[in-house]
Amino acid sequence: MLKRLSLQLYFLLIITILLCGRAMARSEDNGLHFKSERYQDHRYISVEIDLNQVDLTHHMVNPKTGQNYVTFGALRQLLRTKGEALLFAINSGIYTKEYKPLGLHIEDGKVHSPLNLITSNRGQGNFSLLPNGVFFLTQEHRAEVLDTERFHRRFQGDYRGIKAAVQSGPMLVINGEFNPYFFSESDSYRIRSGVCAKDQGRRVIFVVTEDAVNFYEFARFFKEELQCQNALYLDGTLARIYFNGRTYGASFWQSKPLVGIWSVIRPAS
Repeated sequence: MLKRLSLQLYFLLIITILLCGRAMARSEDNGLHFKSERYQDHRYISVEIDLNQVDLTHHMVNPKTGQNYVTFGALRQLLRTKGEALLFAINSGIYTKEYKPLGLHIEDGKVHSPLNLITSNRGQGNFSLLPNGVFFLTQEHRAEVLDTERFHRRFQGDYRGIKAAVQSGPMLVINGEFNPYFFSESDSYRIRSGVCAKDQGRRVIFVVTEDAVNFYEFARFFKEELQCQNALYLDGTLARIYFNGRTYGASFWQSKPLVGIWSVIRPAS
């Protein structure tokens, strides 16, 4: 009897460990859904945003200083002075050595940096691992990810219908397929972040890894686990997500000045 009970407790413990190792999720009533999960031996943090419930905003320049926010904390501090609160944030994308956007950057309908159509500059690192792409939010609060060529063909430089956008690269998933330049045996391992849009643009999912992955592994998470048709790489090594008072992803000692920040803000009551 005791032996049978011990075996039952043992198997119950094993099942509990497996379930905890698979995922730990926390839902919020404010249109944000946080999830931490282990997938294919790597840990991923994802935040799903319901655009029907909350606004997703894009920030670069602090209006009080005229300078970049640089950190999540700087944005959080400014919001506090207005009685607002930072619920979620992620660094926006790739930038130059001068801490300027490497490609298109639109904030509150204003173009801060033009679309980058250069296709041969290997000095631009991951950005030039083609195709790169654009994550954007329309004035109707619908999100989409497109490769740069398709984005350019659709809008032809007329961005009046776009509320916010960032250009980064490479594309991770393109029309349901892996970026053809990725391969599973790659030894380029980094902390990475990315984004996709689902449900006809009504939901956005931002992801950051908590350990180093290669591009193929990262793309696989978006394609197979999240079922994203199009997904865009945002940043590596420095990639971080802020959620509910805690930061995930790259460690503090790896942090550098941020150029752009995607965020969800709780308005003043």
